[in-house]
Amino acid sequence: MTYQIKQHILIVDDDESVCQTLSAILQSEGYQTTTATTAKEALEKNTQFFNIALLDIKLPDMDGIKLLERLQETTPKMIKIMITGYPSLENAVKSLNLGAGSYIMKPIDPAELLNTIKNNLEEQQQEEKLTKEKLSDWIQSQARKGQLLNFQEFLEETASGLADFNVTKSQAKIYIALIALGIASPSEIAALSKVRREEVYRIIPKLEKLGLISRKLKSPRKFSAIQPETAIQLLMETKLKIMKEEIGKLQQKQTELVFKLKTIELPLQQDNSMETITNQEQLFTKIINMTQNAQKQIDIITSLENLKYAYLNYPKNLYARLKRTKIRIITESHEPNAFTVELMRHLEANNNYIKLKQMEKLQFNTVIVDDKEAVWGESQPRNKNTYYLWTNDPTQIAILKMSFESLWLKS
Repeated sequence: MTYQIKQHILIVDDDESVCQTLSAILQSEGYQTTTATTAKEALEKNTQFFNIALLDIKLPDMDGIKLLERLQETTPKMIKIMITGYPSLENAVKSLNLGAGSYIMKPIDPAELLNTIKNNLEEQQQEEKLTKEKLSDWIQSQARKGQLLNFQEFLEETASGLADFNVTKSQAKIYIALIALGIASPSEIAALSKVRREEVYRIIPKLEKLGLISRKLKSPRKFSAIQPETAIQLLMETKLKIMKEEIGKLQQKQTELVFKLKTIELPLQQDNSMETITNQEQLFTKIINMTQNAQKQIDIITSLENLKYAYLNYPKNLYARLKRTKIRIITESHEPNAFTVELMRHLEANNNYIKLKQMEKLQFNTVIVDDKEAVWGESQPRNKNTYYLWTNDPTQIAILKMSFESLWLKS
């Protein structure tokens, strides 16, 4: 093949005589050459454009495979051919996986070298041609389905969704592009995903590590995506693992913070007061704290719905602690059903001191514990912002207690 424009080749070998010999061979075939005897020198000279780099695996300042990896990050489109006098299957596989186009052993056969360079250049040109053809076919296919105009919008939206599963948006776009293309080269992925080719090369190993894509062992390099069901499941498991670790760290920090804060609090002084409770979750937490402190008696007025919620969500160890606490409950009238039967059976089995009465209509909700503290609110809250009140004021508790006793006699 005759090249109208001289192809520029970077030769990296710690033996200067090898560099000179290879330069002479390549220049005689019309190639332009630049040499370097260290990895550092090669990286410094890589600021200019090279079509091909010939890299010796044994270099004085850096392993040749490490240099290959560095060059792959900065100039992924450049063809890299590894040269070694110490053949190793491990090095060969590692080189090819990191992006090397070929692997040549010393002593170098000039004919083999020239043929390898020629084949790699032809494969690169063919890949670029196939990329354009494949994308053209894909575009025509999507256009026939009426999906093309929405693909970029679909890509952005779906990538944002996948980003919730601990992948970056660029990683998600590359995976989505591979789903669309089936088996594709980095060039094809970059063209469809609109992610820069250099970034595609950098991200692909991370997606392989996550198990979202697989590499096809052939040249030019191709990749495929695993099935969406498996991919989402893998991402979900990873996300759950990270969340569990975060929860564990927060729980440890919770214990440490509670201990630190308790070291600075003043001794508790009795303060007869009232407090507002602004939501159901806060109310339920307050009632649990109150009942955990109960010593003698708990009086309750509440709906069947609230009673059922408390029964299903109370900490299981709380029932054992209330075994010798007198409990009186007033709830709304209702025909016996599976829940009320189960509730009474459970309460009777766990507490010999419990009584339950019913009324046709409840006037308010309340919980009074040991005549020392109470919460109360409307029986039918008008809206979600309705407040409940808590108090330990003896006068307020006495009023609530009188109201409870009156309803208890009437119910």
